[in-house]
Amino acid sequence: MAESPEEVAVLVQRVVKDINNAFKRNPHIDEIGLIPCPEARYNRSPIVLVENKLGVESWCVKFLLPYVHNKLLHYRQRKQWLNKDELIDVTCTLLLLNPDFTTAWNVRKELILSGTLTPVKDLHLGKLALTKFPKSPETWIHRRWVLQQLIQENSLPTLVTKGNLETVPTERVQCLVKEEMDVCCEAAGRYPSNYNAWSHRIWVLQNMANLSTKIRTVCQLQEALSYNTS
Repeated sequence: MAESPEEVAVLVQRVVKDINNAFKRNPHIDEIGLIPCPEARYNRSPIVLVENKLGVESWCVKFLLPYVHNKLLHYRQRKQWLNKDELIDVTCTLLLLNPDFTTAWNVRKELILSGTLTPVKDLHLGKLALTKFPKSPETWIHRRWVLQQLIQENSLPTLVTKGNLETVPTERVQCLVKEEMDVCCEAAGRYPSNYNAWSHRIWVLQNMANLSTKIRTVCQLQEALSYNTS
């Protein structure tokens, strides 16, 4: 295939759009992978979606990865402007191919803090990246940062101040803990000597499981006090 800069730009823009459309068609994608294919054989998209599995034909990665990488760097260097939707699409594509690119995770942190991106979406993106790169340290680090944002939303001091303990979503915290246990087990299964996965599991038990226990205990005490004073 021809590889002029203009043709490459058109190609990768289409591929980034195809990846974004794949997630729109199926928000339950649970695994990503490369499809061995040294060259484009057909006039079709290199993005393949089969049930909940997303595949990228390997021939396009050598064009796609440098393009999104440079695009994001130019944005950070203020050489190019990207709107919020473009940032989400570019960082998503980049992190699925190279989840240890710290700058991309940092951009997504900014999007979360600004309210543009929901933390849950980044948990899902990280989970997908770990199906292909189960040891990725930057993915695990970012995952803990996202979970800390969720912990702060459910922190005891904040809830006591607001008087919302009776409506604390303890089930939500418990679901998050279970989800993290599942992610750790899956990553460890893909790479048994996975120090990062087991370290993350310990962190979750120390930080999130304890929070769930504290919230449940305080709620029970409140119920007991309310019963005794009635």
